[in-house]
Parts: sequence; C-alpha cells; structure tokens
Amino acid sequence: MSSIGLRLAASTSRAARHAAVRAQACRVQSRELHRRKELSYPIEEGLGTFLPPPALKMIAEDYQQGLLDRLNDQVRGTALENKSIVQTVVEGARDPNKVLEFNYASEALNNSFFLESIKPPPANATSHQHALRGTALERRISYNWGSLAHFQSSFNAAALGMFSSGWLWLVTDQDSRLAIVPTFGTGTLLVRSGKPSDAFLEWQRLVGEPVVPYSEGELPPSSSSHSPSSPPPPTSPVSGLSHGAPPLDPHTPARTLSSGPLPVPPRTYGTKSRDNVGDEPNLQNLGQVLHPLLCLSVHEHAWVGAGYGVWGKEEYLKRFWTVVDWEKASTLFNKVTPKAMQ
Repeated sequence: MSSIGLRLAASTSRAARHAAVRAQACRVQSRELHRRKELSYPIEEGLGTFLPPPALKMIAEDYQQGLLDRLNDQVRGTALENKSIVQTVVEGARDPNKVLEFNYASEALNNSFFLESIKPPPANATSHQHALRGTALERRISYNWGSLAHFQSSFNAAALGMFSSGWLWLVTDQDSRLAIVPTFGTGTLLVRSGKPSDAFLEWQRLVGEPVVPYSEGELPPSSSSHSPSSPPPPTSPVSGLSHGAPPLDPHTPARTLSSGPLPVPPRTYGTKSRDNVGDEPNLQNLGQVLHPLLCLSVHEHAWVGAGYGVWGKEEYLKRFWTVVDWEKASTLFNKVTPKAMQ
C-alpha cells in the first residue's frame, strides 16, 4: 500500500475512534432515567430486630422504586430528564412550578441516605457502637451532649416530637458543629444556602449517579423576585427558598423546614457549649453548608410495616440504634470537617 493510502487508512481509523468516543459521550449525556441503587447488604436477611425482611423490602425496593418511577414519569421529555437526582432537587427547590419533581427526587434522596446510614447488626454484638469509640465524632458528641446515651435520648425525643412524617438528621457544618435537625415532609438539607457546595458531590455519590461538579453560574435563577425598595420575603434556613412553594397535597408540608422556633426538647440542636442547655434552638448558629452524618426515617409506614403497630414509634426508635452504621458516620465526619477541628 502506498504511503498516501497508509495515511488515509490511519486518518479513517482515528476518525472512527473519535466518532465512537463522541457516541459514548452522547450515551452518557442522555443516560437512562433514574434507577434504584442496590443496597450494600442483602434485603432478604433484613436488619436484625429493627426491620424484618418484608419491611426492609417495602422501604428499600417498593417505596424507593415507586418514587423513582413517578419522578421518571414527571421529568420525561423535560429539561430535567437528563439531570441527576441531586440536580433535580437543587433546581426544583428554586422553581415553584417543579413541586412534584422536587418532592419525588428529594424523598428518594432522603430515603437513600436513611438506607445508607444503617446496616445489619454484628453477629457478636448488639450494635455497631464499638466503631465509634475513640473517634473524633465520639468526642464531638460528648462535647455537645455529654455522652452518647444523652445524644441518643435527645435524638429520640426529637423524633417523638415530630407529629407529621419527615426525616431526622445528625449533621455537621464546616466548623465541626453538630446538630440534630428535622426536615418535614419532603424537606431537604441539600440546598440550605442555595449555592453549590462540596456537599452536592457527596449526595450524588450516595445515590450512585454521575458526580457532576456545580459552579454557581450553572444554577437556574430563582423564579421569585422582589423590588429593591421592598424587604426580601422570608427565606427558609434549609432550602434557601424565598417563596412559599405549594405542597404536593393539602396534607403534605411544603418543601422547606420552618424558619420559626420549633417546640423541640433541649439539646435537639447542638450548641457550642454544654452551658447553653435550654437555650432556644437556633439553626442560624450552624454554617451555610450542612453535611448529614446519619438519617432516620420518621414515617408511619416504616414502623407499622415492620410490625411495631400504629403506636410502635418509640420501640422503633430504640431499635434504630442497633443498626446505625457508626463507622460510616465517623468517616463522613472526618471527611468533611477540618482536622484541626476534630
């Protein structure tokens, strides 16, 4: 073959390779709609005495898949079709016309974090508490609440005080401050500041979707506006919304955590000093970026489906601590807080 023929063949080969790469990139860009992430532990074995196999299957498969199916139906053919769940939550929180998209995506994300916060109890112990001993997270819990037992008591009290469905979180901020934070209905911790943060990446990894770095310019503008001469409308400390998003239905709270005082037990929110016990809980003491460390589902279907009965919430809370993955919570704490603050 002549040298010209060899050059033409090489050029054709390179063009074919580049076309294949572009086609693969297009397939990634127009990826399949949201799919349920498999758990790291077998559903058929359940979670000890906390959730028997049928209850775990209901929460991890039936409920989660139902949320994702409805989300997929909602976003198909729209600008959100190729967005990750995290992107859908972030963008839906800023648009009052995307209430259904936000609700399904946020609920699926919260449910994923709950399932990632727990794992089957060890065979030779009653809980995973041994993984917390000697860690920076244990020291911070002791600093805030006095002991792990007092923290668990405060956490349980906060969950019992939530009359409607929602989620209860142990969170930290960039200064290693801890807090117990409830979100109601489909409320989210993800967009407290309304700005991109490294927390977004962790949430994307959580649901097993592509990790897409955000820049602030990529976020859509909020649909709400106000004149410079008028005071800005109230803003939720959790979602950053400056408008009252309509709820999914009359019985579902809107997608924000109320910015008003909450009637919660003392120490529900971590404080800088144990001398502050009894002070009015105030989310504004926390930083703008909240990193969740563990999550509890406060939904009636969770304890009723597990056989605790309608009034079995308190027993459900007691057994929750047998399956909390303290190793993962501690790893997350070390990852997102400065070493000097640990």
